[in-house]
Amino acid sequence: MSESSGYSEDSVKVKIDPRELLRKLWPYFMRQKPLFALTLAAVAGLAVTGRLIPTVFGHAVDEGVLKNRTDTLLGMAAAYLGLEILKAFMMFAHSYLFAKVGNRVLYEIRDELISHTQSLPVPFFDKNPTGRVVTRVTNDVVALGELFTQGIIHMISNFFSMLAIVVAMYLISPKMASVTLLIAPPLVYIGYALSGRIREVLRESKKKLAAINAFFAENISGMRILQLYRRVDRNKARFEKLSNDYQLLQLRQVRLYALLWPTVNFFNATSIGVALWYGGAMTANGAISTGAMIAFILHVQDFIHPLRIILEKYQLFQNSLSGAERIFTLLAEKREDDAGEPLTAALGGRIEFRGVSFRYGAGLPWALDSIDLEIRPGQSVALVGRTGSGKSTVIALLQRLYDVENGRILIDGRPIDGIRRDQLRRRIGVVQQDTFMFRGTIAENIGLRDPGVTRERIAWAAEQACCGDLLRRRAGGLDAKVEERGANLSFGERQLIAFARILAFDPDVLILDEATANIDSQSEALIQEATRHVTHGRTSIIIAHRISTVLECDLIVAMDKGRIVESGPHRELIERAGAYHQLCRSQFREDAAAGADPVSAS
Repeated sequence: MSESSGYSEDSVKVKIDPRELLRKLWPYFMRQKPLFALTLAAVAGLAVTGRLIPTVFGHAVDEGVLKNRTDTLLGMAAAYLGLEILKAFMMFAHSYLFAKVGNRVLYEIRDELISHTQSLPVPFFDKNPTGRVVTRVTNDVVALGELFTQGIIHMISNFFSMLAIVVAMYLISPKMASVTLLIAPPLVYIGYALSGRIREVLRESKKKLAAINAFFAENISGMRILQLYRRVDRNKARFEKLSNDYQLLQLRQVRLYALLWPTVNFFNATSIGVALWYGGAMTANGAISTGAMIAFILHVQDFIHPLRIILEKYQLFQNSLSGAERIFTLLAEKREDDAGEPLTAALGGRIEFRGVSFRYGAGLPWALDSIDLEIRPGQSVALVGRTGSGKSTVIALLQRLYDVENGRILIDGRPIDGIRRDQLRRRIGVVQQDTFMFRGTIAENIGLRDPGVTRERIAWAAEQACCGDLLRRRAGGLDAKVEERGANLSFGERQLIAFARILAFDPDVLILDEATANIDSQSEALIQEATRHVTHGRTSIIIAHRISTVLECDLIVAMDKGRIVESGPHRELIERAGAYHQLCRSQFREDAAAGADPVSAS
């Protein structure tokens, strides 16, 4: 795979700015309306309390120090102490309340994100690497969480503080406030410009991080192949390139931060100098009192601190914004359509494909081309053919993992696109070639922790699926531990558990997708016995490369290049000496050379 393929692609469909992000978050905040209102009240209280402190100092100078009144100084000292205590309480209140609101909002977003991801159609996961999706649900949600714990809380509280400072400055002297604040617009502009550049770097960093996660996740999953084919060093070099690109972006971000703070400090010093010069002149002229000038300078000194905090947290806000873009992009992905009527009765199992055509993308060749097929209730049908002939596509369409482009698929005379997907899939059981096992116990992997599947039914299903030897060999029987992805089970054992799972849920239609591939003859015998149990009395579709596994099927459908080339019972197809006959000959050539010719078997 080239570097420019899946790993480097991380397009964001939804570009949002801070206002757009707040608009998207607002409905979540409104679900916590009383708590959110109390938080804003604490923020306003903190801002007002902070502005009263310089006023106390100014009054202490004018009425206490200059007039030599010790009682006034004592009162101002007590007032200052009281305000500091109140300020500390307000700081605790607004931090705690905002964190509480943020965690509740984050919980709802995470819950919605997980639910939404699980509702996305299969084509989405075909196009998006697992690592990229995991990054959205983990790293990006964490980044958004920092927005509540470190970002918005400081930006809002410091914005209120700045607003209170400006009001307090104008109350002291509108002229002096106007002259001093002339320095603010250039500072805000430069800070905003640098922040915009930092945001772009953060966005690119997110892309590279998602690419690294996707690359690493795929390599961990395919580690055996990498080691067997000695690709570890080659892939390490590719990983180093991705990591180096990420490092360069991080260094660019550091340089921009390093440029931002000296700029802020310069404007800080300039604004205080202007206030001291102009305020001193006004005090000398008697326009304002000495205490008022001191209070004004304290306000000016306090003004830069919240502005700096806003700029600093704005960078974190940008990081959260970059993660939020991806979260809301994922939430904007169209859910799998589940429109249709519910199933009120069990499926009879009559399946019809009428002129069905399908391809996996515009411009790609047809995976199925004008397929016509009828399966009667209770019939066992085998789909055979070389790789790429369209067998797996048939069952994917039957489960509505994809929708047909042309033609119709009917079950019991009803078009499947008129049946709700979840109800349809609940009635169609599938045993795949690579059965997925969850970490837990054998019983949990059979019943999938469904409260409707009792322990007694799990035990019965395990017995019917020929799991007796497996359970006797494992300490704990049904409660034996299963490692992640069934790492402590053989392929055949995982398949037997999959058959037990089918029996436990009792579907009306059964699909066996290469269920006997890549197993030894002893395991195959057990699985063949389990197959007879699970297929009894229900419509069954079996995909198999091993012809020996489908000889007993009522109907064998031979496929090639997305078309049905012939169909019928095994013996009839052999007598025709057509495509199926050639497939059998090709597969059993070694057995035929040894004197055993299964092709001639009935």
